[in-house]
Amino acid sequence: MRVIIGGPHATFMAEEALQHADIVIKGEAERVISDVVNNSRGVSRVVEGIPVQDLDTLPFPDLRLLRNGSAKFKYISILTSRGCPYDCVFCSVTRMFGKKYRFRSSKNVLEELELRISQGFRKFFFSDDNFTADRERIKVLLEECLRRKLNFRWTAEVRVEVARDTELLKLMSRTNCRLLMVGFESINPETLKLYKKHQAMDDIRYCISRLAKEDIKVHGFFVLGSDADDIDTIERTVRFCQSTKLDTVQFSILFPIPGTKLFEQLSSQGRIFTRDWSLYDGTHVVFEPKKLSASELQNKVLSAWKKFYTIGRFKLFLMSRYLIRSWKKTNKKFLGQFAQKGSKFLSQKTDFLT
Repeated sequence: MRVIIGGPHATFMAEEALQHADIVIKGEAERVISDVVNNSRGVSRVVEGIPVQDLDTLPFPDLRLLRNGSAKFKYISILTSRGCPYDCVFCSVTRMFGKKYRFRSSKNVLEELELRISQGFRKFFFSDDNFTADRERIKVLLEECLRRKLNFRWTAEVRVEVARDTELLKLMSRTNCRLLMVGFESINPETLKLYKKHQAMDDIRYCISRLAKEDIKVHGFFVLGSDADDIDTIERTVRFCQSTKLDTVQFSILFPIPGTKLFEQLSSQGRIFTRDWSLYDGTHVVFEPKKLSASELQNKVLSAWKKFYTIGRFKLFLMSRYLIRSWKKTNKKFLGQFAQKGSKFLSQKTDFLT
């Protein structure tokens, strides 16, 4: 048996990945995977992937393993583009897929939608990093969905600019988009600049209110712990989410993904205190913050979840409490040692969770 590893982490940490696999593919694998599988027996190496310029030439993923029991009622992922020009400091998408957008044609996406519907799927997550990057393209896609009377529900990740296009929002609502995931990232203007988000607080407020008018729920992403953030920033973020009546939120701890500008910056400053990759998930502090301690950031983000998901949101309250309890149980050693010795302990011993 041979082990082949790919994806963002393997792309940017190829030599490390090669210690755990026979073959490491850097970048996009579709154009090289057949050769790797057929001609790499007994060879341990790193293979450079080849970017796929025409995404329509890629076959649709085989989802037959999902077509059993209740699995067919879950959201399935459909990717319609690659690349992103925004290059946020904590995101690896630009380094992985490039700054230029590459799009599948509306015709090609519609063919996959019709196939999935015929297979019994009715809920889709368009997993593009910015689904509405080309708004006119998405209008054509959604209009054709209406014309063909395709019946499904969907969600996607978008930027705040989507709220400026009334025609697009109405098409989204008519095609059963009931939730959009929006990368707000911060309510701190200085943090937005550091993250290179190219958006302002007025954009965030307008986006939330505008989507609510179209009866589209908003799931807001927030990344806490920049060099401009302090304890008050986290507390104000929770109050902002409550006051704007966001439907759901995700509070993540900033973490330096290999391949990002943030990783390079914090590495050069000697502020990353563990490279235990199992902790790099947005729920653990792995670097020294600037305006608050590592333990303060860890505890305040956990507290933010509890403060937002109160008893007034009963189902979400129960789910959030269950997730928090499960996380604390799984990370009991982490929290105990972290509270006792902080990052100094982690820098000396990073495998205590194993």
